[in-house]
Amino acid sequence: MPQKTIPVTKTEHKIGKTTYIVCSSASENATDTLDRKIKKLIRKDMEQNAANARN
Repeated sequence: MPQKTIPVTKTEHKIGKTTYIVCSSASENATDTLDRKIKKLIRKDMEQNAANARN
């Protein structure tokens, strides 16, 4: 049985001196938009960096 090929989109987002490279593909079950997902990833990264700075 042949598998479906899912196209992948690669985008770069620069915030300050940090460049985020995001690879994404569509999902039939997805509930978040790409913008919302990127914001969640950035927020998580910022929280982790803040926690590491305190240690």
